[in-house]
Amino acid sequence: MLRPVDQPADTHTLPSRYYRRKAADVGLAAVAVTTRAVKAGLHELARDFDRLTDAADCAACPAGPARERRPQPLVKADLR
Repeated sequence: MLRPVDQPADTHTLPSRYYRRKAADVGLAAVAVTTRAVKAGLHELARDFDRLTDAADCAACPAGPARERRPQPLVKADLR
């Protein structure tokens, strides 16, 4: 783990479209997988990319009044 001193001061976030595309790619891969555990892992990874998309969108917003965060829906992964 890096200490705060070891981390660069100007870290750049990737644009939200990068994370959105990765979530879509992982979602497509999950459709083709037949193993339940792998499918569940890919769905979780897609949700993680969606959260990163939201964070990147938030980072790109100009500073202002706190905007209301959308609650993440609790969706059971399709394990068929």
